[in-house]
Amino acid sequence: MRISDFIAQTITQRRALVWSGVAVLTIGCIAILAISLRLDSEVFNVLPGRFPSVQGLKIYDRDFEQTRQLTFALLCNPKDVDKLEEFAPVFAERLRQQPWCSRLLAGSPMSTADGIRDLQSIAVPLLLNLEPRAFDDTMSILQPDKIRDRLHRLRQEIEAGSPRPEFELSFDPLGLIAPALKPFAESTIIEQEQPLTSPDRTMRIFLVVTNQATVSAFECQRLMRRVNEFRASAAEGWDPESHSGLQILVTGRPAFVSEISLSMRHDVVATLFGSIVLVGIIFFAGFRRWLPLVGMAICLLLSCLVALTAGQLLFGRLSMISVAFCAILVGLGVDFAILTIGRYHQARADGEPHRQAIATSVAKLGRAVFFGALTTAVGFLALVLSGAMTFSELGVLIAIGIFVAGLFMCSILFLFVREQKTAVVHDWLFEAVTKYVRWTVRKPAPMLIFSTAILLLLTAIGFSPVPPLRFEASPRSLQPKNIRANQALEEIMHRMPVRWEPVLAIVRATDPQELHNYWQKISAHWREIQAAGKIKGFSTPAALCSSPTWMQKNRQRLSTINFQAVRETLEQTLDAEGFTRDAFQPAFTLIDGLQHVADPNVPLPDWRTQLPQSSSWWFLVDRYFGRDPLLTTGFVTTDQPVSTHAQSQELGRDLPVAGVPMIISGWSYALADLQPWSHHQLLIISALMAIFDISLLAILYRDLRLWLIQVITLAFGIGAMIASMKLLQAHLNLLNVLSFRLVLAIGVDYGIYVVLVWQKTREIEHDVAGVVKPVLLAGLTAVSGFGSLALARNPALTGLGIACAIGIFWSLVATIFFTLPAMAAAKPKR
Repeated sequence: MRISDFIAQTITQRRALVWSGVAVLTIGCIAILAISLRLDSEVFNVLPGRFPSVQGLKIYDRDFEQTRQLTFALLCNPKDVDKLEEFAPVFAERLRQQPWCSRLLAGSPMSTADGIRDLQSIAVPLLLNLEPRAFDDTMSILQPDKIRDRLHRLRQEIEAGSPRPEFELSFDPLGLIAPALKPFAESTIIEQEQPLTSPDRTMRIFLVVTNQATVSAFECQRLMRRVNEFRASAAEGWDPESHSGLQILVTGRPAFVSEISLSMRHDVVATLFGSIVLVGIIFFAGFRRWLPLVGMAICLLLSCLVALTAGQLLFGRLSMISVAFCAILVGLGVDFAILTIGRYHQARADGEPHRQAIATSVAKLGRAVFFGALTTAVGFLALVLSGAMTFSELGVLIAIGIFVAGLFMCSILFLFVREQKTAVVHDWLFEAVTKYVRWTVRKPAPMLIFSTAILLLLTAIGFSPVPPLRFEASPRSLQPKNIRANQALEEIMHRMPVRWEPVLAIVRATDPQELHNYWQKISAHWREIQAAGKIKGFSTPAALCSSPTWMQKNRQRLSTINFQAVRETLEQTLDAEGFTRDAFQPAFTLIDGLQHVADPNVPLPDWRTQLPQSSSWWFLVDRYFGRDPLLTTGFVTTDQPVSTHAQSQELGRDLPVAGVPMIISGWSYALADLQPWSHHQLLIISALMAIFDISLLAILYRDLRLWLIQVITLAFGIGAMIASMKLLQAHLNLLNVLSFRLVLAIGVDYGIYVVLVWQKTREIEHDVAGVVKPVLLAGLTAVSGFGSLALARNPALTGLGIACAIGIFWSLVATIFFTLPAMAAAKPKR
């Protein structure tokens, strides 16, 4: 028994068994998903993970405290800047009192008493971490004569009316703290260039570290709900009579994750619903029957469910972007339904009974459906070669779904077809297609000449260098649009004097001494290339990377100092100069601290344990140190923004230091580094897909003329696609270059359906018209499926959907208006 007869017999005679199987499959899939489904909101998974620059982005995003940081901005009109100055402390205090706020930076730590006190608390470990020669020079300040000279000089400057000595006496009375902080200040110079007030004073910045346990999508959503509740009441007290209002902007990793995850949910719902509606309208317009439409929808949803379950079992965690495969699968899977239902109704119109019509439909188009599913699945499986986890998952999910959809459309779909023959409805579309096929077959030359001229012109425009097809490597081409966190970030960048994003250098060591040695080498090397003009500036954690070797050597130096004599000299000098001892308590505390660590039995001090957890200085420290103290990063600024691969290559050569494991990264740097990868995706992988297609066509057709016609059709489809993108100014980016291989995989299907029928048919007008109508509807539904991605807020999905919709449209046009008349001219049948 033929497979087609077996399927027809099972569907018509064992309906209860088939329905039971469908129910078991559905329940099983839902149970598996309910138990194990986990969604991943990691935005960097859209980039290929094998590149060190991308790995660095993930490390910095995952392991550094900035992932829990929010940036608040108060924005007012120019006439209200004085009011903003008055309101800023009130707002800061309200922020500090929020239960989700663990740390707040509202101004320079050096401008507050707490900030000064916090620096004084870590003076001892910073002093011990000085290079031994610098430490010896610093300790010479404790000589009695130098103490007396320093305090006497400061007294004279105070009497002369200078304000600077008063600050110096309160912060560093002995003159030891400034040398201790000098390496720290030099290493963090570019961080200190970031102000918290805009030049026109209309914006104030507040940095907050939240206490959220994780940065998962749902945790970020919960946090942002509480933050938005605070925003709703935080402006109380702002002068309502000014009629200007006060904007409270919020951005940061939690805000982005919250809104992106919510937008992904919107994308899945909007694109799936949009795809179903558009596909449903096209299907109904083509067949004027509701029950098969319902059956098609159920089969497609069941295909999505099976593919989602298989993907969850394969990957363990699915990207929220890849879940949008449902919309694409609806647009592609419906092709099989249109083909099989169309052929079934044609068989019924020819007088065949229900069971035989099912067998005829499967027998006539089963092979075409299989090869169509194969080429489409291979095209999407090729996304695995991109190296990006999100698109690898997307490709696997759609490949599985396409094969499952092809199986269901050749079997389960017929459960929704009534056995009783319904009244024949006037099919204007089939009549129009029949007339076109009849005219084209009898007189192929006019349409062949006209379509060839149009497609050849578009192909020439597409492959010519003028006008150019723009390639966007800017990070903004991948940033989510129309979300408040991004709008707030853009407003802050517009108002504040922002330098372009620095390049990151991530370094991990196995112990503190190794980490210290690494950053000493890096700092020395970067100073050299800065002097050579290769970089503009840099900042490193070198001053905060403790060296047990240096600290132990400096401790031995402390043991030679008579701290009792130092204390007595200080007391005597204070009395002689008329200072009060209470005001110099930090100096006596520092002397006691140095005397304490001079004891070899006392553990070496650690600045991490001595710096208060509530200190604002942690905002600076956390920029350099991950949750693991041995994981660190430095920052490099360049004379120009990093936007080209040549710049990334040059930095990749200049920044590393021999013997130091380093990952060079940064958002702009990573995208510039990925440009050759993107071109590789566009050229090499698309070429491999084309080779697969033309090889498959050669095996399938075994006819040189038909094979050549199909290859030319593919070239016309891609050429017209590129021309349309040029004329519509739809730019390429790092991700929508993947669309070319998908268009090759999907576009070839339409030719396969038509050519296979042409090869076997003896009734040209009857059989070819019977397949051209479904191909037309299938193409329109595929365009609708991908076009629905334009409703997505995620630019990666939007760009991919629009590019694929354009390409599939032209592949459909080329198949109907070029392939068919070309076959009629090359292989005429009467």
